[in-house]
Amino acid sequence: MKRGLRIIALTLFGLVLLAGAATIGLQVAIGRGSWSGEIDTALERATGRTVTHGAVSVRFGLRPRIAMADATIANIPGGSLPEFARIGRLEVTLELLPLLAGRVEIDSLLLADADIILERDAEGRGNWRFGAGGGATAAGGLSIAAVDIESSRIRLPGQPISTIDVQSLRLARDEPQDPLALDGNIRLDGEALTIAAHLGPEADGAMPLQATIEGDGLRVSLHGALPRGMADPGWSLAVEASADAAAAQRLAPRFGETLPPVASVNLTAHIGPGAPMPTVSALTLRIGATDLATLLPGLRLAQAELRAANFDAPATIAAHGHRGTADLALAATLPSLRRLAAWTAEETMPVEAVLTSGRARLALSGPVRRDADLAASVFEARLTAPDFALLGPILGADLPRVTGVTAQARLGGLFTRELRLDSLTVSADALEMTGDLAITLAPRLAFRGGLAARRIDLDALGGGASAPRQRAATRMIPDIPLPLDTLRGADAALRLSATQLVAGGTTWRDASSTVVLTNGRLVLDPLQVTTPGGAVGGRAVLDAAAQPPRVELRLNSRGRGLDLAALRRAFGVPAGFDGSAELAIDLRGQGATSRAVAASLSGQAGVAMVGGRFTGATALRIGPDLARLLLPRGTPAGGVTLRCLALRLSADQGVAQSEAMLMEGDFGRIDGNIAINLRDETVAARLLPDISLMGVTVRAPVVIGGTMAEPRIGVEPGAALARVLGDTVANRLWRSSTMEFLRDATGSGPAGGACGPALTLARLGRAGPMPAPGATPIPLIPREIQGTAQDVVRGIGGLLGGRRR
Repeated sequence: MKRGLRIIALTLFGLVLLAGAATIGLQVAIGRGSWSGEIDTALERATGRTVTHGAVSVRFGLRPRIAMADATIANIPGGSLPEFARIGRLEVTLELLPLLAGRVEIDSLLLADADIILERDAEGRGNWRFGAGGGATAAGGLSIAAVDIESSRIRLPGQPISTIDVQSLRLARDEPQDPLALDGNIRLDGEALTIAAHLGPEADGAMPLQATIEGDGLRVSLHGALPRGMADPGWSLAVEASADAAAAQRLAPRFGETLPPVASVNLTAHIGPGAPMPTVSALTLRIGATDLATLLPGLRLAQAELRAANFDAPATIAAHGHRGTADLALAATLPSLRRLAAWTAEETMPVEAVLTSGRARLALSGPVRRDADLAASVFEARLTAPDFALLGPILGADLPRVTGVTAQARLGGLFTRELRLDSLTVSADALEMTGDLAITLAPRLAFRGGLAARRIDLDALGGGASAPRQRAATRMIPDIPLPLDTLRGADAALRLSATQLVAGGTTWRDASSTVVLTNGRLVLDPLQVTTPGGAVGGRAVLDAAAQPPRVELRLNSRGRGLDLAALRRAFGVPAGFDGSAELAIDLRGQGATSRAVAASLSGQAGVAMVGGRFTGATALRIGPDLARLLLPRGTPAGGVTLRCLALRLSADQGVAQSEAMLMEGDFGRIDGNIAINLRDETVAARLLPDISLMGVTVRAPVVIGGTMAEPRIGVEPGAALARVLGDTVANRLWRSSTMEFLRDATGSGPAGGACGPALTLARLGRAGPMPAPGATPIPLIPREIQGTAQDVVRGIGGLLGGRRR
């Protein structure tokens, strides 16, 4: 038994030695070139191409490996280069058993330091298909079990990606009829990728394909059939691709594009037969959440999606996001993908889009050039919004409520930091307006341009409605906050005008101003408007950047002044002053509300009037008690004639006092002083009416106290109700005082008499018309016969040497 085992062991050992000796002998023979012709023939049979090589070396092993330096594999006829591949080192691994039987069969190839070109001939056949030799198969052409490529380069002439750098790539199959497996690591324009694919046997002109390509933050999957030619029928590929934010940013410049910092990009599509390019159908390109603050601060995209049913159908874009608290949605229609692919630099493409935010809708249409970005394109735009204030969060500012808005314009600068609205027309419930406007959205909201309104109803807008009626016990000055936050949030340089302006229930006309708003400081200069009584103009400033905010107002009436009768009719006052009054205001204050500004007012304000009438109805409106004190004779039904009216108030830190206060007419005159504390609205006034009663001038001082809302009226204690100015009744004609009066009456007094200085003060120093000098009333002569008495006096004055008037 033991002897039998020893014989078997020795036999096996001998066979091993014999096989080893035979193997070594074969490898030595190969090294000496004994099998070179057979190996070259096997290579050409496996590839179907001519193969050349330089020096040959052998690596010994159970499977002999032949290394060839400077090898080449011929290209297909019609190729751009003679060689399909130039290989620095080509290693051929041979099957051992066929080699022992005297046949050369290649098990695998290794290509290192190779330069390979992949291209198609005129018929569209790829040069990577090795189908001409007898050892080729339908599934990719190679009968070799495995091909490894290392440290090589694959060139793709005329393709978007021109070069593939191969770190390691293996093509293998277990059996000739099995799918060809491809695995490895490559680089596309420096992008490291891992590829895994299976390519099945060709059927009906196409080969089944499943492939996955992965890289840093990206993945591409292919599933379907790969054709022999793009125009061959019956094939299709489903493509799915995804990239995260970093990968999208890396890859976009390689396609000549730049992207905002998108969160992710996903693409799905079907590719099918087409010439010269394959057809694309069921295309969906989806972009995930993206911060678009680089385009517009606060703008964020939640998702955007591009869809195309096929290569010839219009493409659509749907996106939604928000800016601030405003939700935004975009729907756009683009030309077909085929037209977009053939888009030349000189050609324009029509684009239609609708941008919505809530119930506000902006429709856009216009041409876009390929060589111009969206900012340079101009669109016909139409905006409809139930309330203009809804657009405030989009623009980053508080906007006034304007209902029923419809606007049209030529819009430029879309999705940039400055929108341009040319040939703008706006129609709304409260306004009609045209003009040109530029809106800078970042880094700070700003408006530039010119706007002209046919009508603006400030009452409907909520900006000019009359203040609600207050109870008698409340304060007269309303406490209205100034729009400081709005001014601090935007800049402006605008030319504004309005043909008709409704404010406080009153229609104003021909309003215009140049508005400059810079860092919270609003200046309206010049400012002019025609009130129901006439034109006024001046300058207004509201500085919201100052601490505390500052207000300045300078206004002057224009021309002959303001028609008081027209103002009364406009404001619904049944009667009052009739005539033309000049207005002059130069005031300054500070504070965040109207009441705070009034409490700090400094400056001047004045009203001046020459001629006119003062009616009884007005007297009743100032209170029956005060009317009886100021005009003890009462007022006739037609009122009394005025010679002049002058009032000037000077304010300092909220305390105003009169520098001129005079009303003079055929009833006599009323002057005095008034002081108003605008902080608490207390009033202190002392009026001195000089009233002619039966030729006697009576002075009865009147004191007014209390507040503006609740004044208290009374006669100064201890004041005489009447006193004679000049002389007693018994001596009224022949005393020297009477002669002096007559001489003064027949002489010429200063222009305007007492009215002159008061009117100049009321006009804040400006020159203006003065009343004609009037004849001085003759004491003790009733008003009814003053005319006849004046004629007599003139005659006596002439006899005494006085001048005639």
